[in-house]
Amino acid sequence: MTIVLQTPRPRLPAQPNRAGAWLIYRGLVRPALRRTFGRVLLDSGAAGAALRGSQPVLCYVTHVSWWDGYLAFEMFRNAYPRRHFLMMEEAQLKRYFFFRWCGCFSVHRSDPREGVRSLRYAARLLQTERRPLVWMFPQGAIGPADRRPLALYRGVADIATRSGGAWCVPVALRYEFGAEQHPDALIACGEPLWVDGASERGAVQSALSDRLAAAADGLRDRWNAGELGGFRPILRGRESANRRFDAILGPAVRWLQRLGRTR
Repeated sequence: MTIVLQTPRPRLPAQPNRAGAWLIYRGLVRPALRRTFGRVLLDSGAAGAALRGSQPVLCYVTHVSWWDGYLAFEMFRNAYPRRHFLMMEEAQLKRYFFFRWCGCFSVHRSDPREGVRSLRYAARLLQTERRPLVWMFPQGAIGPADRRPLALYRGVADIATRSGGAWCVPVALRYEFGAEQHPDALIACGEPLWVDGASERGAVQSALSDRLAAAADGLRDRWNAGELGGFRPILRGRESANRRFDAILGPAVRWLQRLGRTR
């Protein structure tokens, strides 16, 4: 008698579908980002090599806005194409089931058994998929970008140590208006950490928490200092009204100004 051991699966596992994912991205995600933001800016920093490589990547991300998941789509569909997956609250994924086509799978944090299934499923994806990337929000809920300390669920270290070996990349997100009509969405990757099965889980959790806080603080400080030279736009949206005005009427205004000075 052969016994088949089944891989633990959440109630709503990912159902990747290339055509469905393209439809969701082109019909929903990208148009919404372009309508809302002036730019989506990315600085992958020292994590760029890990993101471009073939080894598994676990991105653990600050959760500061409803838009966070959309930025994941933009970053990993265009900037760093990979076989990507995203852990999403079960109640939300039930409502928006079509996100399963894009690699989303469920987690139910108030149900311990279901939570464990989701963590083991995420680790299994990192072990078995080709060039996998799992994106998760270890804070568990949306909160202010500058709230400290960052309280992370222990599941992020659990996934990392169960994966058998993965780059853990902290990602800080921020949304700022600045001097423009439409806000910028900013993505900044922090210092990656390689974690394998021999790593001690408590030490990993502490290191990951420190690196995510450092990434978030660094992004805040760079924005406040106006030091955005390391960022590159991965998406451009609507121009502000003042820029459209300058482009259309600017030459005429400057001509009238010159004419007035010559009189």
